Amino acid sequence: MYLLYLDESGNEHGAADTHFVLAGAAIFERQTFFLSQALDEIQTQHFPGRPPVHFRASDIRAGRGFWRRVQQPIRTTVLNEVGQVIANVRDPGLALFAAVIEKTDTLYGEEAVYRAAEEVCKRFNTFLARRRYEGNDNQRGLLIFAESTYHDRARRWVQDFRELGTRWGMLNYLSDIPYFTKAADNRLLQIADYIAHAIFMLYERRDPTLAQSIIGKLDKKDGIIHGLVHIKRSASMWCECPACFSRRSPGSLGPWVSQVPVVSPAAR
Repeated sequence: MYLLYLDESGNEHGAADTHFVLAGAAIFERQTFFLSQALDEIQTQHFPGRPPVHFRASDIRAGRGFWRRVQQPIRTTVLNEVGQVIANVRDPGLALFAAVIEKTDTLYGEEAVYRAAEEVCKRFNTFLARRRYEGNDNQRGLLIFAESTYHDRARRWVQDFRELGTRWGMLNYLSDIPYFTKAADNRLLQIADYIAHAIFMLYERRDPTLAQSIIGKLDKKDGIIHGLVHIKRSASMWCECPACFSRRSPGSLGPWVSQVPVVSPAAR
């Protein structure tokens, strides 16, 4: 089974943010312990003897809460180390998914969250179907969300996606209802938070600092990134983000990130 841990970044309502992001990591069940342990080891290295520290990426970057007392070089090191934990998981133990919603007068708030959840669920389902039909690996998927103001409605949405389908059809590989828990209590949701914040910073501020180390883990096939979708204000709008660029030029991430080309599985 793959467990998809999801968190959000950006304000789905506020005018201050242009984008809303729902993102996270689909982790093979036997990898969950090792990823949690890896984040615990980062804490032990930098903050030994403390109760569990919440690795929330935006707080680490801005120096808020607990991180206000931590010097900038250490905060930067912690962020880099969390990124490397994600980047170092061997395929197919982890795959990243993200939906980026560019808000408009009609697509914002609850509608933006619904659209993002539908996009991510569909792409996760496609990943699981591909594993079955191309890799003879019959896996199911379970969704685990960080708690938010929408979690009761999100539970209903995902159940509807499973039972009634999405705009693309039925989701046949998702098991059970989604689960919700606090990110502060769950290391794997803290990984999802890192991914969501990294993608948000890339789209909102063209800042690839966090995304650069993890973008190669987005689900892809034949050089096209399928795990990342950008819902633009206008479908015809030209865009050079990694999601849009890899569809026009498979194997390339485009100019937003300076990263090695996306390599198709056949070329590995």
